[in-house]
Amino acid sequence: MPQPQKPGNTSSVSYFRSIVFKISALTATCYIILCVLLTFISYTQHQGQMTDELTAMEEIFHAPLVQKIASIEKSKVELKKNQEAYKTVPEVIEVQQDMDRVSASELVENAYLFYPDWITSDGEPALLNLLSNSNLYVDEKPAEPYVPVKELRDALEDAEKTGFGITGVYKDSLGTWVSAVSAIRDKDGKLVAFAGLDYDYSILQKQMHGYLMQSIWTGLIALAVGMAFISTVVRLLMRPVRPLLKLMQAASQGDLSVADMPYSRRKDELALLGNHFKEMITNLRSLVQHIGQAAQQVSSASETLIAGAQSSSASTETVSGMMGRLATQSEQQLQGTQESSLAMNEMAVGIQRVAESAGQATDLSEHAHVRTEEGNERMQSNLKQITEALGSVQQAVSALHSLKQLSEEIGDITVLISTVTKQTNLLALNASIEAVRAGEHGKGFVVVSGEIRKLADQSKQATERIADLVERVQSETEAAVVAMDRGLAEVEAMQAVVEQTDGTFKALAATVQQVVDQMAEVSAVSEQMSASSEEVLAGIVEMADLTRMTTELTQTVATASERQLATIAQVSRTASGLSSMSTELQEAVSRFKV
Repeated sequence: MPQPQKPGNTSSVSYFRSIVFKISALTATCYIILCVLLTFISYTQHQGQMTDELTAMEEIFHAPLVQKIASIEKSKVELKKNQEAYKTVPEVIEVQQDMDRVSASELVENAYLFYPDWITSDGEPALLNLLSNSNLYVDEKPAEPYVPVKELRDALEDAEKTGFGITGVYKDSLGTWVSAVSAIRDKDGKLVAFAGLDYDYSILQKQMHGYLMQSIWTGLIALAVGMAFISTVVRLLMRPVRPLLKLMQAASQGDLSVADMPYSRRKDELALLGNHFKEMITNLRSLVQHIGQAAQQVSSASETLIAGAQSSSASTETVSGMMGRLATQSEQQLQGTQESSLAMNEMAVGIQRVAESAGQATDLSEHAHVRTEEGNERMQSNLKQITEALGSVQQAVSALHSLKQLSEEIGDITVLISTVTKQTNLLALNASIEAVRAGEHGKGFVVVSGEIRKLADQSKQATERIADLVERVQSETEAAVVAMDRGLAEVEAMQAVVEQTDGTFKALAATVQQVVDQMAEVSAVSEQMSASSEEVLAGIVEMADLTRMTTELTQTVATASERQLATIAQVSRTASGLSSMSTELQEAVSRFKV
């Protein structure tokens, strides 16, 4: 932080460096310029007045001559005849007296009249002298040509055009002059003569010099009085600046305790400046006090912030490590879930196949049951026929013995069917157990499915054998019918055998019905297991998606934790810098005296 400057001992300022002197000098410069400008204007006005005076004198000279046009015409004629006519001819003498009277004036040196017609003399434009004041006749006689200088010639040409002309300052062989000329015309506007007056420029210059010196002295006196007045006024106006200067000097050195000076009651800008500066010092002293207090508070807050940043940094590092480990575990869990999803998919396929096989076995069992019912009905019909033909049955005893043997084979087949039914029941139970254990790999369902397929095949074979036996029984029955009349005893025996066969068919039908019911239960359970496995598979897929989202979120949180750790480190550095700045601020505030 920049330290306040400590200027040298400047409690007093020399007069030539003070604002009073600068304002006085600036005002005096402006006043001098104004005086010079006024002097120039006054001199220019005097020149204008002098020109107006010369013009007025020319008009005064011109006016009587206009009343004497006849005398001028007479003079023009007489002087050409006799150059001394101005002494003898009354009309010429009258005009000559006007020339002498005008030339007697203090400003007018010469008064003259020219003939109006331009001639040439020595190759130059010239006019003939008509009359002039008497002392000019020594060098220039009447009716003699006169070659005017360019300035006078231009004035004469102006007079011929406008009636009046005046020259600037010019020189000729007789001296330095300013001339005013006019054209004298008659009532018809005819040019009669040129009238002119010569003014000695030395006299005019002397008068103008007097006017100039008068203006200069007047300006100098006004300048001296004005400067004295301005200096006094400026000193009075700048009087409040001195205590304000002391106050500023003390404030520049860091002393703000002198702001209790009384306020000025004046209403000008300097008083307002001083009052506002005192208010500024008072506000600055209050501001420095508040800054000191704020610096202490900032220092305390920065220390607390540093401690909090360090604690947050440690906590964030711990969280970052935990989130890293959690991300690793989430990835492992995601991999395991994907593997479980594949296994469940395979198991669902196996269960679907078991359900399809169980359905096929159920269809086969139902078909066997239908066939058994048909055989039972046919046995009932045969039993009725045998009863009606009891007399002829005795002749078929031998055939009935054969039928008995076949019935025994049917009993063996029934036993086989019963065994198959039991094994099927056992396999169904095993299938249920395997369904519970399907969470591993589901390989047991393939085995169970194969066994069920084998049992179905055996059931089919047994049914076919039963059908063959039934056909054989029918053929033997037909033979027995043919030999029915061979003996009643044999018919009765055959009736007993048929009754036994009927009971066997009924038992077989009941057994087949049980197999059909059990196979239906197996099929329903398989379908339920297939639906459940699909639901489990959908749940595992959803869990895999959630696990993947958790893994991504964990990685994002870990990245955010690293960024937060970097931010906390930056906050810690900022807090350290803030603490240093608050220390410097306290040191800077301590330099002020409040």
